[in-house]
Amino acid sequence: MFIAPPVLSLLSLLSVPVADRLPNFNTAQICEASIKAMGSSQAQTVQQCITDENGAKSEIEANWAQFSSSLRERCIAETQVGGGPSYVDVLECLRLGAREKPM
Repeated sequence: MFIAPPVLSLLSLLSVPVADRLPNFNTAQICEASIKAMGSSQAQTVQQCITDENGAKSEIEANWAQFSSSLRERCIAETQVGGGPSYVDVLECLRLGAREKPM
C-alpha cells in the first residue's frame, strides 16, 4: 500500500510521544493497594501516601521541560514495571537521571 509523503507528514504530527506529557496515575488506588500490600490499613497512612504522590506530581509538572525527553520516557517506563506506577518514583528517577553525566 502506497501512502503519499504529505499524508505521512500529517500522520506524524498526530502521534504524541509518551514523554511529552506526564501520565495520569490514580494515586488513591495506588496508595491503597500499596498500603494494603504492606499489611497496614491505616487511613492516615493512605492519606500521607496520597499527599506525597500529589506533591511529587506537582514538582514534576513544574520542572517537566527541564528533563530530556529520553530521560522522561525512561523514568515513566521504569516506574510502571514491577508494581504500581508512582509519581514519587518518577521524580526520584528524574532527579537521579539529571545528575548522570553523558558518557
